[in-house]
Amino acid sequence: MSDLITIVLPVYGRSELLCEALESVYLQDDPDWRLLIADDGSDEQTAELIEQQRSDPRVKVVTRPQNLGLFGNLNAAIDEVETPWQLILCSDDCLEPQAIVQLKQAIASAPEVRLILSSYRSIDANGDFRTDVNGVFYDRFAPSARLFDAGSLLQPLLQYGSINGNITGLVIRQSLFRDAGPWRADWSQSADWEWLIRACTQTSVLLRRAPIARVRVHEGQLSVSNRKLQRENLETLEVLSGLLQHPQLQSCGRRRQWAAHHAQFLLWNAIKALPRVGIQATVHQLALIQRHVGLVPTALALLSTLPRRFRIRGTDQPLLPPF
Repeated sequence: MSDLITIVLPVYGRSELLCEALESVYLQDDPDWRLLIADDGSDEQTAELIEQQRSDPRVKVVTRPQNLGLFGNLNAAIDEVETPWQLILCSDDCLEPQAIVQLKQAIASAPEVRLILSSYRSIDANGDFRTDVNGVFYDRFAPSARLFDAGSLLQPLLQYGSINGNITGLVIRQSLFRDAGPWRADWSQSADWEWLIRACTQTSVLLRRAPIARVRVHEGQLSVSNRKLQRENLETLEVLSGLLQHPQLQSCGRRRQWAAHHAQFLLWNAIKALPRVGIQATVHQLALIQRHVGLVPTALALLSTLPRRFRIRGTDQPLLPPF
């Protein structure tokens, strides 16, 4: 069974958080696992911590000669994993003690599945629990564990976004990369969403509701910098455009409404960033929204959510899409 699952741990600095991630692996109730630490050019302190892990025969360390970025690093890891399955764990997150036990049981119970999504618990920078946004989304379409046939996850991926919300906890059979293709290495924000769309048409998907990890939300994470620098906009809009045109979703009458709901977050961020980035950059963002989703439906979606937006302001309650 030790040859079943490799925990893939992409690392780029954050040695103080990496210690917690590593500890959560070593404290697994089931010790039969492998760990691949993929160092994407970390600082000296983090590199020293990684080197110390080589003493465990279950651990393999790979150091990139140059920084590949998160998804480029994960693509390289595809060929370095020597087990049938990989479990992704980001370096600022932690696995629950029962993670490996539960995943082996899930794999045995659904041999036709090549992709497993699991719930997780959300924590803040200090490790304190936050509102479980991931669980709130799952409650709407999978209040208990659910098996999705190939392609049937497409609608939730449009209505609710990337649904997993994080790559930590994704459990992927290695053969799925052959059929779905690798991650988009040129993307830094929506590559998981885009890959899930391709993957879910190639295999049935098991969505588990037992939390497998604790996922940290903090100012230093990549998604925060992507949002501040507006790098997420084009990637998100391309995903939405692709879903709107997907042949398996053409009979879905609310697909444009759902796409506009996601795009209104980008419009809101563009409006807030106007004093900082200037009119030219803002007009560019508006043009992208118009091209991929439509500015008018996006603006209407934003206006319709303003009462809810201000009502939950200052909380971590999610702004849910309409049914």
